[in-house]
Amino acid sequence: MPPVAARKPKTITRFGDRRVDPYFWLREKSDPQVAAYLAAENRYTQAVMKPLEKFRKALYKEMLSRIRETDESVPYRYRGDWYYQREVEGLQYPIYCRRRGSKRAAEEVLLDENELARGHAFTSLGAMEVSADGRKLAGILAEASSGRVALGIGVNVN
Repeated sequence: MPPVAARKPKTITRFGDRRVDPYFWLREKSDPQVAAYLAAENRYTQAVMKPLEKFRKALYKEMLSRIRETDESVPYRYRGDWYYQREVEGLQYPIYCRRRGSKRAAEEVLLDENELARGHAFTSLGAMEVSADGRKLAGILAEASSGRVALGIGVNVN
């Protein structure tokens, strides 16, 4: 049987609206009871999914076989330059590039997200914008290992 989380009702009143959340206590990640419950849930999930392990691995292998790991997005024209991103086999994150003025111009790497991710469990690059003169790059970066979100402004791109 799956573990059942204890119900510990907590009344929350916000903006004149009152509600009762019986699982509010699960938000307290430092609480040993929360850790114990989550560990029990994980053990249960692993036990229930064990018969599917071979199938899961085969399915994953098949999905990977259908993905082009080295690929390039369709370039788009912006302020006279061509922008695109490319993925490289073996790398987890995209590389953001441009070609100045022509699709045949030399490639300029604006940002290699793999470099930003080095040393972090996970990163996520949000909105990104090149300055009007094409010399600076601004973007939003979230890093899971540090839990921080950074707004990078003024990164030189050439």
